[in-house]
Amino acid sequence: MEYLSVENQKILAQRYRTAVIIVVAFGISVLVYMLIAKFLTPGEIMPGSERWQQPVYSAAIVLGLVVVILRRFLLSNMMIRAAIQRGVQATLQHLFMVTMVICALAEIAAIGGLMLYMLTADYQYCLRLGAVSLFLLAYNFPRRKEWERAVAFSANLKTSAAAQVAR
Repeated sequence: MEYLSVENQKILAQRYRTAVIIVVAFGISVLVYMLIAKFLTPGEIMPGSERWQQPVYSAAIVLGLVVVILRRFLLSNMMIRAAIQRGVQATLQHLFMVTMVICALAEIAAIGGLMLYMLTADYQYCLRLGAVSLFLLAYNFPRRKEWERAVAFSANLKTSAAAQVAR
């Protein structure tokens, strides 16, 4: 466990709590989409929609892979290094931004599932794409230890840089 000053702990706690609340809100919205689809009856079924199954589920797999790869890339040392060097605020801003971008991408699957249900009257689209969205949101859920480690590294980097300047 790395040392964090009280000031940095407060900043981290506030940003982390906000990120968690937003991710949970995205998850609730996915569940609401699925619930809406359960009680809503679509109008006219679009002709030819039975052929959409393969491309839609392939797109869901691609979206899932994009989310996993994008998150790993954006949180890699190469991408987060610049934020860490700019300080604690920039590090937290980067972590928060990554969380929001991935949440938005995960939400796309659920919205697509609801739209496809409305077009085809096949609830399986909404159910399966909603589940994909929930899994992606769970994968993206902010990990407190990762955030603490990044903030501590950023704070220690700033402290050591200030000590070198003072010499």
